[in-house]
Amino acid sequence: MKNMSNLPQDLVEEILSRVPLTSLRAMRSTCKKWNTLFKDERFTKKHIAQVVVETTKEREFVAIMLLNFRAYLMRVNLHGIHNNSDPLLKPIGKLISLDTLDQVDISRVFRCEGLLLCTTKDYTRLVVWNPYLGQTLWICVEPRFVRDRKFYYVNVLGYDKSKSCYAYKILRFAHFFFEKSIHEIYELNSNSWRVLDVTPHWCISYNSHSVSLKGNTYWFASNLESTDKFLELLCFDFTSEKFGLHLPLPFEIYYCQTVTLSAFKEEQLAVLHQSSYGDLGMEIWITTKIERNEVSWSKFLAVYMRPLTGFQFNTGGSFLIDEENRVVVVFDTDKHISKPTRNIAYIIGENGYFREVDLGEITTESFPLACFYVPSSMQINQHP
Repeated sequence: MKNMSNLPQDLVEEILSRVPLTSLRAMRSTCKKWNTLFKDERFTKKHIAQVVVETTKEREFVAIMLLNFRAYLMRVNLHGIHNNSDPLLKPIGKLISLDTLDQVDISRVFRCEGLLLCTTKDYTRLVVWNPYLGQTLWICVEPRFVRDRKFYYVNVLGYDKSKSCYAYKILRFAHFFFEKSIHEIYELNSNSWRVLDVTPHWCISYNSHSVSLKGNTYWFASNLESTDKFLELLCFDFTSEKFGLHLPLPFEIYYCQTVTLSAFKEEQLAVLHQSSYGDLGMEIWITTKIERNEVSWSKFLAVYMRPLTGFQFNTGGSFLIDEENRVVVVFDTDKHISKPTRNIAYIIGENGYFREVDLGEITTESFPLACFYVPSSMQINQHP
């Protein structure tokens, strides 16, 4: 009987191309030859294509889950829920990384296609991370002080689409009242920071949930002259390195309401909006067109939440949309608002469909976050 090392190379590649994402760490540590193979661009593209085919066949998808300052892959399969089958939302393993990252608390994760931008809990470092390739690029950042108070940056990742090979950049900024705002760009290829000349008439909160779409980033922004109402959607274009026009939303937003963004199918944005009074009505809208200076919307789902949960979702939460099953999965804590103890996924659909999935005990002061994940073969250049 032949062992793997004696098999023809093309057969070995065919076998390894069918390895699931959660088994990559074990495969790479088996031998140097396999580890090298998983870094080969030709092979990684084949493997990624196979992963997409298998998940589509199983009618499921993979998401990244941030729980208690740790990042995991999560298997999501809602096929059959309308026929009384149990939904499957299960963390299936830590993301593949360097050992040092496994021991670091991560407070925020921002996804830009197959790359992640993570902010450490102490806010002293950023790390650009390709979980599929197991590559990381660490970036030290110094905190700033205004009037002897430490403040925190918003950090997002995007890329310049004008280059033949996308040039990834980090935008970091801080908006605060009565002081000058700061905007900086870090270019991964040159390992350097530079200051952007931006004079905003809007404010983006540090806690505002941002989403990457086609290399650009979107937030909700509020008027500097009025703190009781959000303006609209705001885009930063990493190619021109400019903020776009304010984009209209299909509803008015106030601070006391729940509103959060999500990516949908890599080409669209989705927004969750929930009222803070009455029936706690929740709406999900999806873009039918989205550009830096233009947007249009279509309603996906509308549900009265008071009979189902009796509370308002936290504005720091996140959600995923399953279009085929016409449901949304909202990630939040349990109903004990003042002192929650469990992380919960709420599955909400048409005709009163509602299920709760317990994601485990809350051990840190952080909310569960999730976003879709598709692996990428994009190499991260390591700086000396």
